[in-house]
This record gives sequence, structure tokens and C-alpha cells, in this order.
Amino acid sequence: MSDISSTTISQSHAKLSFGSCIRYNLIVFIVLVLSISPIHQAFASTIPEKPPRQTRVLLTSFQDQNQLRIGIYGSYTMNDYLSFQRGSQLSISVIEGSLQVHYQGMTYLAGNSIHLVRHQAEEREENGLRLGDQLNLFPGDLLVKVKDNCIYPILSIPVEDYLQGVVPYEMADEFPLEALKAQAIAARTYTIAHLKPDREYDLVDNTNDQVFRGLNISKINAIRAVTETAGLVCVYGGKLVNAFYTASNGGMTESAYNAWGREKIPYLSVQKDPFDIENPQSIMRTAQIYKDFTQSINTHTQLLRDYLLPRVSQRLNENGYDLQTTSFEITGLDKIVAHTGKYTENQGVMSYLRFDLLLTLEMPDLLQADDEIILDENNEIEALPLTQVNANRVKKLISISLDCPVFPDVEQLLSLSINKNQNEIVIITEDETSFMISFARYGHGVGLSQRGAEWMAGQYGWNYEQILRFYYPGSNLQRLDTQSPALQRIQYTYLATPGPIPTDTPRPTLMPQTQSANESQRIVYVTGIDKNSSLNMRQLPDYLSEILARLYYGQELLVLQTLENGWLQVKTDVLTGYVREEYVGNNKGTD
Repeated sequence: MSDISSTTISQSHAKLSFGSCIRYNLIVFIVLVLSISPIHQAFASTIPEKPPRQTRVLLTSFQDQNQLRIGIYGSYTMNDYLSFQRGSQLSISVIEGSLQVHYQGMTYLAGNSIHLVRHQAEEREENGLRLGDQLNLFPGDLLVKVKDNCIYPILSIPVEDYLQGVVPYEMADEFPLEALKAQAIAARTYTIAHLKPDREYDLVDNTNDQVFRGLNISKINAIRAVTETAGLVCVYGGKLVNAFYTASNGGMTESAYNAWGREKIPYLSVQKDPFDIENPQSIMRTAQIYKDFTQSINTHTQLLRDYLLPRVSQRLNENGYDLQTTSFEITGLDKIVAHTGKYTENQGVMSYLRFDLLLTLEMPDLLQADDEIILDENNEIEALPLTQVNANRVKKLISISLDCPVFPDVEQLLSLSINKNQNEIVIITEDETSFMISFARYGHGVGLSQRGAEWMAGQYGWNYEQILRFYYPGSNLQRLDTQSPALQRIQYTYLATPGPIPTDTPRPTLMPQTQSANESQRIVYVTGIDKNSSLNMRQLPDYLSEILARLYYGQELLVLQTLENGWLQVKTDVLTGYVREEYVGNNKGTD
């Protein structure tokens, strides 16, 4: 937190004191601010006669900290007292439970809240805020409060502007336009159906509702998708659809009832989705298990064998085999079957994997070859012919079936977890030498699959209406008036003293990278992204791994290692992590 040694002014005297501070480019004014009061509706209620045109978003990305930098890139007033030149930079701090605004060496004691209200700007001018030195624009009114001695920011933003900050962060801008349009309509429907008049905000800016990161004008396709579907929502039986969506459903949509125990919703049921599973970008985790356990085996096969050994021992003991005199070896795997649906009998999330194993037992020669072998009550142990080892011992081949819980046993054993809530779809495939156990589904699986929509539009030429009717069967589209009313112009002129000149897309500071490359290393630059976008540096070479930092255009990186799967291990003077190779180049690029 920086030291402010200049004038400190209490809120109750703000008019008088700020009015005399011409050198700070602020002016005292009294102006009636027209606030847009959105008409809210309950969750999944009937379609409102007067649709809400704004939504209030809790900006959790900037919550739980005690300082926030705000760039004014539009026409704004604060608390009906103050206005700022375009391009002004404010710093808001929480000091002993109260807010202080710092601007050009001056401090304003604001009490419990600060309200930055947006007014009409000149045509084609930016009109919003930049928060925390980020590049994206937040076009709306910002209410900053104090909660638990931290910043508590709520943005009130027109619905269509909000969607332009949602769609490109829920679905990549490179997706087919029709898929992006389907996403825009689903997100709009979700937004309007989830406004909460009895709370101080409607939505949060993360995956608990929808990811919102502000407006980035380089996201051309996503912005076009929102604009060309303006006002369109999904309806079913005269009500707004519960327009849930998920990254990937693993080839099978989930019902809202199964996922959350809510009421059974006819258009959010379990159905096969071949489009999702066909998409090679749908996230899957796989483990190859060899059929022959006696040959050279891989790690997954070894882990499974070690897991099964004590369970086989227990089964043999229960069926009368004396393991003091009988030894056994798991020699092979005949079949793997997923069964017992968690919710329904034969589809969706499965509870067990049945492993049909082949065992070789060496035991005392107490039986003749034609003696009867007694099977267990479930007929799960099948005797095969005896082989004489010597005069006293014989070898016997048997098959045995073991049921193992998918969650958490197999999931954890073979590192197949994708979701924390244990709802993956299990897929078993087989070739001549091995079985492949695959886990698929990234997200809750309910409603529209983003990877499925991508495949429908890109490979099959489906339009957004076809996509939405597949994922919300029986629904229709209806257009609402979500256009925000015109903003009010500030009824005064700025002082003659010019404010700082703004930049449309302020550049962040790049991390230092001062190390030279040795013979096995090389220097690259982040150039394969938009100049006002960012590239994720991850802790591990995996899209699901933790994001360590966001790298900006032109960032220099030292490549430590090139992996076969397209990832690079890179470092700066500050961090070491992994990035995708397609987003970097050998040339620095242009600013």
C-alpha cells in the first residue's frame, strides 16, 4: 500500500474541499443520476413482461483484497460529488473498515461505499472501467463496499454488454459461429432466469454462475454471436429454460435431478450425445491395461494387479482354498465390464467395474482330474483343466470375477479423475492385446455441451437453433427486449486543465527474463495470441493443471524442455511452468 502524504478530506466536507482543488482536475457538482432499476424475476419463472436490462455481478476476481486500482476510460461520476477526466487512475483502499480513494496525491475518505456511475460518452468512445491493471473493459456502474475488511465490488452492467464479457470466456472465440450463438442464447437465458431481487447481487463472475472477465474487443466472433442473437432466450412451456451448460458431458448428458437432486425437468434428462464424444478436444483420461499379466506390463497394469491381489486372496479363501498350501498368480484379464448405473440401470455414471481374471493356482494333488470342483454361490469361480507339476502338486487354471468400485477405487488407482464430484462416464474399449479404460466428462454434464456444440456446428453444419433443441428438447426461442436505455449525459463541462491521455488498451508489465539459452535451450516470445489477450502458464503440462500466471503478448521465455505432446517447459526470472508451443514464436513480434 503506497504512502499518501497529501490532503486528507472527510466525506462530510467533500463538496467544499474538492471544489477548491482545481489543480487536481476535480469539480464539485450536484447532478441527478438516473439509475436503471432492473425488473427481476425468480429462478426459472415465467417470462417477464418487462425484461430486466441490467444484471449485478459480484466481481470475485477482485474480492478478498484490501486495495483496487481503477482506470476511468469513460464518463463517470463518484458518489454524486466527483467526476474524473478520461484516463484517470484511482486507487481504492480499505483502512480500518472504511474506504479511501487516492487520486494524484489526494485522499478522499468515502466511508462504507463508493458508487461509480457511468454516463453517456461520445459516440465510438470507450465507456467503462479497467480494474486491477487488467486489459479488459468493464462497461457499467461499479459499487464498491467493505466486507470483512476487504473490497466487495459489484458491477451493474447491461445484459448484452455482460454477455460479451461471458461468451468468449465460456467458449473459445475460435469456435464455430453457430456454436457461439448457441452459447450466447444459453448464457442470456441463464442470466435473466437467475436475477435475484432479494439479494445485493444477481450473479458471480466465476463458474458458480458464469465466467465473466469484461469486454475484450479482439473477441470478434463471440461479440458477433451476442450481437446477432440479441434478446433471444430459450423457453419451455411459457417459462425460461434452466439453461445449464457444461464443458463436456462425456457422450451422455446428465439430468438436473441426478446432478443436484432438484425436481425432474423434462428437457434436462439423460440422453446420449455422440457429438461430444466424437470431438477429439473433449477431455478424457485413459489407462491401458494389458490382457496378459505374464509379459512385460505397463504402470497402469502393474497398479491394477497389485490392487487386485489381496481381493483375489480374499475370494479364494472364502471359497475354500487353503492359501497356506496353495499359491496363485493372476496371469491375465479376459474382460472388463462397467455396470450398475449410479442413477439408472444401464446408462450414465456407473458404480462398478467387473474384472474377469485368469488365475493359475499351484496346490497339493488332493483331487483326481475328474473330481468335481465346487463353485461359489455366484458361480464367479470357474475351474479349468488340471496340469500335473510333480507327484505331489498340480497347477489349475481358474477364472474369477471381481467387482471394484469405480469411485473412488479405480478412479484414484489409475489417476483417471477429471471432476471432483465423481461423475465421469466410463468407456471400455478393447483390442487384441489390451483394454482401454477411459473417463470422460468435464463439468456437471447437464444441458448444453460446449464441446458437443462445437462438433455439431463445425463437423455437421448445425445452426444454433438445432443445437439448442438437441440439448433442451421441446424448447423454443423467443426474443425479449434486453436493449439498455440510453445513458444520461453529465450536465457540466470538465475543467480546462487536461487530464492524462488514456490508451485504448494499456499494456501490462512483462516479467523479466534475463537468462541466456545454452545449447539445449532456446528463447521464444509469446506472439500467438491477441495483443490484448493472455496465455496461461500452467504448473503441469495439462489443460486441467493450476494456472501459475497469465503471460502477455511479447513476453520472453526461456525454453527448458520440449515435450512430445506439444507442451513447453519454460521459465522467466520469476516463474517456471508450462505453455502450449503453438502460442510462442522465435521472433519478438511487434508492439
